[in-house]
Amino acid sequence: MPKEVKVNHFGKLDMAFEPRRGYTRLVHVYQQPPLKASRELYEGQNPTATVFIMESSGGMVAGDRNEIDIKLAPNSQVRLKQQSALKIYPSHTGELCTQSIHVKLGEGARLEWMPEVTIPFERAKFQVDTSIRMMASSTLIWGEIIAPGREMRGEIFDFQSFRSQYKLYVEDSLIAFDTLHLKPMEMDFSSIGFLEKALYVGSLWIVSPNVDKLNVRDLQEVIYAESDMQASVTKLNDHAIHCRWLSKEQRTLHKEINRMFSHVSNLM
Repeated sequence: MPKEVKVNHFGKLDMAFEPRRGYTRLVHVYQQPPLKASRELYEGQNPTATVFIMESSGGMVAGDRNEIDIKLAPNSQVRLKQQSALKIYPSHTGELCTQSIHVKLGEGARLEWMPEVTIPFERAKFQVDTSIRMMASSTLIWGEIIAPGREMRGEIFDFQSFRSQYKLYVEDSLIAFDTLHLKPMEMDFSSIGFLEKALYVGSLWIVSPNVDKLNVRDLQEVIYAESDMQASVTKLNDHAIHCRWLSKEQRTLHKEINRMFSHVSNLM
């Protein structure tokens, strides 16, 4: 009997946006299953294009890979939302799931990446590489949340490995290089200076020429409004601010990071 051959998914999504007749339009899209993009949605006369990114397979399995490429022409305004949490299934073969995201923002462009949860299941292996290149006049608000696993099923840090690498360039100058590498079998997450009692990690990147209009002390008051979490606000330079949360509970973290996201978005 012939041996069954496993076919890995290779999802690919290329999107290009540009302003046309007063609205930002998705002028080019190439999608290869299981990745798919919705059509543009608009709120009244707001020119911002809202697009949902969908993963039709329900999650990534050992050896699967996704590639997402996003380009915004000058003065484009885009809001991207993941339709649901990204689920990383067990790697019974030992193979790694990978996702790469490449973003390029033109002069005066604005991109909002709404935060959603990445959930590595028991024995999952996952690596995500995000690279963002933008101009000094463009704006980025980017959020993400990492879960310890399927907490309600008792899976807490039972995955094999999780690695996230985030690079942010402004005018070809690297202003942020953030790496998070979690290997539960080799690390004690409860130790002092690590996650301690927290289970979830949230991040929000704010990059804009208007960052100098944001008062860091005011943001600290907003971020510290929820006492059940640990949080910090760091001003990287005159163009960038980074917020990070450690939380015991997903719902609270999701609520707080979205509240901060909306607060910053309105101010910017």
